[in-house]
Amino acid sequence: MLPPHPISSSGAAVIDIPLTPMTLSRTPIALIDGDPSQTKDLIDGEVNNVDIVFDKELPDELACPCCEQALRLATKAPCGHLYCQECLNGLKNCMVCNAEIPIGSGKLEKNTMRKIQALGVLCSWQDQGCSWRGVLKDLEKHALGCEYREIVCKQGCGQIYAKKNEELHLLEECGRRGVICPDCNKEIPAKAIDVHNKFCGMAIINCPNQCGLENVTRDLAHAHLPLCPKRGNGCPFGEFGCDYAGEKRALQKHISEEPIRHLTYLCDGVVELKMLLTHMQSQMETMTKAMQDLQIKSNILEKLYGSQLVWRIDNFRQKQNEARSGAKSTIFSTPFMSGRHGYKMICSVCPYGDGAARGQYFSIYVAIMRGEFDALLPWPFTHKVTFTLMDQTRINGKANNKTYVVKPITSRENKVFLERPVSERNAAFGAQKFCDLSQLESFIVDDTIFIKVNIDLETERG
Repeated sequence: MLPPHPISSSGAAVIDIPLTPMTLSRTPIALIDGDPSQTKDLIDGEVNNVDIVFDKELPDELACPCCEQALRLATKAPCGHLYCQECLNGLKNCMVCNAEIPIGSGKLEKNTMRKIQALGVLCSWQDQGCSWRGVLKDLEKHALGCEYREIVCKQGCGQIYAKKNEELHLLEECGRRGVICPDCNKEIPAKAIDVHNKFCGMAIINCPNQCGLENVTRDLAHAHLPLCPKRGNGCPFGEFGCDYAGEKRALQKHISEEPIRHLTYLCDGVVELKMLLTHMQSQMETMTKAMQDLQIKSNILEKLYGSQLVWRIDNFRQKQNEARSGAKSTIFSTPFMSGRHGYKMICSVCPYGDGAARGQYFSIYVAIMRGEFDALLPWPFTHKVTFTLMDQTRINGKANNKTYVVKPITSRENKVFLERPVSERNAAFGAQKFCDLSQLESFIVDDTIFIKVNIDLETERG
């Protein structure tokens, strides 16, 4: 692989070059499958708090001296001892030999990562009955589809159950599942159906005065009471379900002798109101979330189908300091599209440089992601990519942007960058020595930089 040749804003010529891969380093809980540029978080999306259960005792050389867990992003200190990358970043001296550990001096150990990924593991839900066993690198794929994985009811009833029992729970057990009232044909939460039945205006009843009016809806029966030939004074708790009516003395006796019954009616009414309020609150939360999701989608679409990508990076000096310390070497943009039905891409930068350029240059890369329209697109990807670091000062009204142009070459070595993605995203390529760090200072205004990425879809395919 030959390194790319920087192209200044004044020289916008296109150079055919082999692609420069990005040496990606990520900090959070990540389990490396050999190449750090292909890392994935095991704890991600809907698979949360996954326990890693090794089928044998963890070898001492693969355990971190700091957290005593399996090495995550195994990193070698200058003294030779291995730590998790995150653990090492917080140490000044080695916990084993007390040797000094300069900031950013650790080196990723890919061979050790591969050994860890090859360790045998059991399913995290073996106690629930899953018999799967395999190697660590396959655990995430299994966990996503494991039928014994515990999930929380998506309708919000709070119950936790195995994924394989989800259909049974949602159809028969969930207190928030919808039940159709046979009288009014409305959908009522299962917990509230019994209370609803006592008040449903479409339920069929007889006149409580036994005047002969039969098989009418509760609403019609209540409307009939003032005109009923056998009407008396209705019970004041009638609105809550009591159908008693009688002469004044009898009514007073009824009220004095039935306090518990009337209190029950009141309690049932309060329970129903609480149920309905909970249902309405749940619907409101669902609608609010839907509106928020639509707003997010709207914002993303504006970025996807605008000028491809204009990326604003705020708090840049803090991000550069984090990269310098090794806490977070790389930051990523929002995914963007080369066109409405085009390639899905993502941009990444290393504020303190990447690989051999670390501490000297600002590095920038782009990667092709698995997209919705990949089946309709030509492969391998051959379109010219232009990176632009945008000048915010505009001296004399002219922007002195810094530009770098990459025209991909299709070759066996570049397949990992340019072929149709089979995983979440391909390896990243771009400019390892995009901009000298000292020169970068002139592009930082109010602790912010702007980067533009353009995909030239008019580029002729070779």
